[in-house]
Amino acid sequence: MDINLITFIISIVSLLISGVVAIFTYRYNRISIRNEARMEHNKLMLEIDQMYIDDPDLWSIYDDHPIGKHVETTPLKRGKKEALVYYYLNYFDIIFDFYHKQIVMNVNDRKDWESWRAFIMHFFASCSLARNLFKESTEWYDEKYATFLADVIQEVETKKGA
Repeated sequence: MDINLITFIISIVSLLISGVVAIFTYRYNRISIRNEARMEHNKLMLEIDQMYIDDPDLWSIYDDHPIGKHVETTPLKRGKKEALVYYYLNYFDIIFDFYHKQIVMNVNDRKDWESWRAFIMHFFASCSLARNLFKESTEWYDEKYATFLADVIQEVETKKGA
């Protein structure tokens, strides 16, 4: 067998192996990025849960939560509630950015995003403070995200008849 033919065959086999490894690496990285992002999103949600545990008065950001009837209305309490709402707004910004800028959504991502969208809708439907604070700070956020939230708020307020 000619040495050039052997070299050519080895080169082709090496190229095929490299291609297969590249495909597996690409798929693994896509899966890893999604899993890491989901874990980070869950960690942020757990931080919010911890805030509620540390200061149950924060539940009063929700319009219909029973604790709201028993919470003092001091500037400190108002500031804490506003800080929590801005935490949510920034948290939702991270999630929106991930699903709309960081990845090309597949079927599972679309399902995840729809779950997040439903949660965001619920949050704004339940929290007039969030709706009002966002309206005051729209220009602080990326245009696409701000448009998304403005649409959410409009939909919520239309349903509420506000």
